[in-house]
Amino acid sequence: MPTVQTGSVLERTVLKEGEIFLVADRAGDVKTLNVEGHGLYYRDTRHLSLFEMDIPGTRLTLLSAAGELNFMSNLQFANDTLLGSSGEVVAEPRTISIRRNRFLYNDGLHERLGLFNYNQHTVPLTIRFTFGSDFRDMFMVRGYFPDDVALGEILPLEMLPDGMLLGYAGSDRIERHTRISFYPPPDSIEIVNDRLRRLGQAETLPGITQWNDPRAEGLVVPPIAAAVFKFDLAPMESRSINLHVAPDAGDPSAATPRSAREDSDAGRLLDSAFVGIRDSYEDWRSASTFIETDHELFDQLLRRALQDLRLLIDDIDGDLVPTAGIPWFAVPFGRDSMITSMQTLSLRPAISAGTLRFLARHQGRQVNEFRDEEPGKILHEVRLGELSKLERVPHSTYYGSVDSTPLFLVTLGEYVRWTGDLDLARSLLPNAEAALTWMREYGDVDGDGFIEYHSRSSQGMRNQGWKDSYDSATHRNGVLAEPPIALAEVQAYAFAAHREMAELYARLGDLDKERVQRAEAERCRKLFLDRLAMTDEDGLFWAMGLDRDKRPIETVTSNPGHALWSGLLRGDDARLTVERLVSADMRCGWGLRTLSSRARNFNPMSYHNGSVWPHDNALIALGMKRAGADAAARHVASEVFEAGLRFPGARLPELWCGFSRDRRYHSTPAQYPVSCSPQAWAAGSA
Repeated sequence: MPTVQTGSVLERTVLKEGEIFLVADRAGDVKTLNVEGHGLYYRDTRHLSLFEMDIPGTRLTLLSAAGELNFMSNLQFANDTLLGSSGEVVAEPRTISIRRNRFLYNDGLHERLGLFNYNQHTVPLTIRFTFGSDFRDMFMVRGYFPDDVALGEILPLEMLPDGMLLGYAGSDRIERHTRISFYPPPDSIEIVNDRLRRLGQAETLPGITQWNDPRAEGLVVPPIAAAVFKFDLAPMESRSINLHVAPDAGDPSAATPRSAREDSDAGRLLDSAFVGIRDSYEDWRSASTFIETDHELFDQLLRRALQDLRLLIDDIDGDLVPTAGIPWFAVPFGRDSMITSMQTLSLRPAISAGTLRFLARHQGRQVNEFRDEEPGKILHEVRLGELSKLERVPHSTYYGSVDSTPLFLVTLGEYVRWTGDLDLARSLLPNAEAALTWMREYGDVDGDGFIEYHSRSSQGMRNQGWKDSYDSATHRNGVLAEPPIALAEVQAYAFAAHREMAELYARLGDLDKERVQRAEAERCRKLFLDRLAMTDEDGLFWAMGLDRDKRPIETVTSNPGHALWSGLLRGDDARLTVERLVSADMRCGWGLRTLSSRARNFNPMSYHNGSVWPHDNALIALGMKRAGADAAARHVASEVFEAGLRFPGARLPELWCGFSRDRRYHSTPAQYPVSCSPQAWAAGSA
């Protein structure tokens, strides 16, 4: 086993189109036993956990990789010294061109392997494509469920005239398949592993480029087959192999996967599908606001963000809805989708409209403790995998988010103010008023005026704000705060929600309800100022929230910065908050940390306890701007921009580590190893 693991988000390539996405390494392969969640996914299930191309007798050198459009990529390779079966030199280095062109379409992954021989003699070549699938639910890929959980059964490999069929009979009574077809058909198909195997710590599987990983995920090897092509490539001759990988989740309405042999002109079909998706990207750009500045590098960041938003926004029943991020969260999330839709109002207001309609359709209607559902509550996330269907997890529609409901009202208000679309406001008014009722009757269970969270689900999330990791809420002494917890930013969102509803009622001519909502907003503001005020060695600041015993969580965090964005903090309160946020313990040089470096549980490599999140910084910087702290807003925005330029392709990831910037040695921001990249609200932050 290697002593240093170098695979990471920096080495990741991502393609997505609709519900299908592929996460691979830089060379386009999906290695078995990888630890970065690589694979081909469809509806929360990994349909390929192994996908490798190799030429026996040589190593391939990656010369270039292009993938600006997130549905396709182009990988150019050259051969190293090619040895024959007896060890003789068959081809010198860099005399054979190997190119992989691939793209995702609504029927799966399409790839064309092109080969060209620049030698003056014929070269015998063997090409191997190796495939396997563990058909694991995303929750298992993420390590939330052990592999020995009794679920379905991996089906035997089925050989087809032009490829192979991988299958899985789920415990949810759904048969899932992955069909791999080739044109021309392979010369042979070899069975590398005929059954699901669980490896011991010291075992390896011959013939597969891999290492064993100590996590449970790394010890499961599915049935594996290799398609083998053999041919003699004449001087200056080109050959191509087309392949199609079609996932199927038992949907009877899905189109029958097309075999590569059903049309002799597979290349023409491939090109036609490619052009169709490329044109859809152009349509996306033309329907969006065009933004250009006099700063070339900033424009580069904006272009990447625009492409990532196109990749992550799905059309769900005719509505544009952002999914959160790849690979772990490629599904609608209430909080993430709404914040992204507000970030993109100037780009395309239809994203907010679609998000609001989608969330209204799935608004809570009953008390369901397993799902943390309550009438009027806005969902946290929606999952489609086997564990959700079996209710091993509550995420078929899960409501464990305390801030999604007030954010629904904020998003509606922002949308109406931007567009003047009162027709949508009137149609969603019952949903908005149901959300207000939830805030009053369920969000504030004890009637103290604060909205708090406490999961009632046996499989629910302990922390239900945006900082939802287990240890994200701790007291100054490092002890975990116990739920129910009333978070500072949630009270700020509630303030903004009441204010936005007051504005909406004013537009609709309901002055009595307008007055009630303005009074509610002022009540939220007063409670925030009275109960969350705290001091430390740097002066006035605000607690992260209140714990179960109504004690302030007096840890310095970024959470109160969202009260700048909501407009709750004004005047001196806003000025002092800005000054505290840009102090050295919070500002690392690559943006604002989530937690002060002086805190007992600070860890710059943690998920929420000292890392830097671009969406968090973007909301706070906008709040600083609204509070008149223009210089501070520029500093924060500039640091996030400078960090973004240093990630591959100028792509802002979900988060990065909060190490201090070392200007003497010209350090770069440190990646968070398992962050989502791309991530919707990170792209929206641009």
